[in-house]
Amino acid sequence: MQGARAVQTLLAKRFPLADVSVSMVWINMLKPDSPDAAQRAAPIVGDPRARHFYDPDRRAGRAIAESIGGRGQVAWDMVLFYPAGGEWQAAPPRPATWAHQLMGEVWADPARYRGGGGLLEALCAAMRELDL
Repeated sequence: MQGARAVQTLLAKRFPLADVSVSMVWINMLKPDSPDAAQRAAPIVGDPRARHFYDPDRRAGRAIAESIGGRGQVAWDMVLFYPAGGEWQAAPPRPATWAHQLMGEVWADPARYRGGGGLLEALCAAMRELDL
């Protein structure tokens, strides 16, 4: 949820006019995760540029993990940025930049871990880097 709040702040307060599309993929990873929990959490990111998806089989999570070098893993609690015009084929491309909140998960590149206010600042830096 902390990541969702950071994304909402990013969109609503820091970059309210940015020409971006946001896909929020809700994945069952923790015991309380469920379709109902995802539906209740989705309004946290109520920006009209955001679309919400539910991935009960973790397909998107596995594909994204593989795109960043985590073969056999599941990506979750991550924010990924892709340049405009990029095409997704059978698998997602490698993101231009990304950050995660998976403390202790070595496969997820510990240098990209961001928690607390550090996540929002990393997202703002990515938006500036991509000139959004």
